Amino acid sequence: MILGIGSDIVQIPRIERLIEKFGHKFVARILSPQEMKVYDNKYCRAFVARRFAGKEAISKALGDGIGRPLKFTDITITNNKLGKPEVIINWTSDRAKIDMKIDVSLSDDYPIAIAFAVISSN
Repeated sequence: MILGIGSDIVQIPRIERLIEKFGHKFVARILSPQEMKVYDNKYCRAFVARRFAGKEAISKALGDGIGRPLKFTDITITNNKLGKPEVIINWTSDRAKIDMKIDVSLSDDYPIAIAFAVISSN
């Protein structure tokens, strides 16, 4: 059963401007420590934009939005060996007790990054 859906679209140049203005501090606000390792190896600004859109889409699907109780760094989006995005959330609420599956799709075509998330019960 679908519990929630969310989508987000972001202009990659907007993220580029924020990185230029705030540097590593901005990136560290968006990416989890695990994602930072990938970013540090690739230094791809589209990577940050895709993760930004993905986390926004996930937060919308959860119905919380980013801020309280969920922060960008509470969500980690990794890729499996085949490249499929996988979501890990550092839960700080009772939601950890709910058995749910989170699927997310990320894409970009400069100057746009887009994400779509579906949350379903296991």
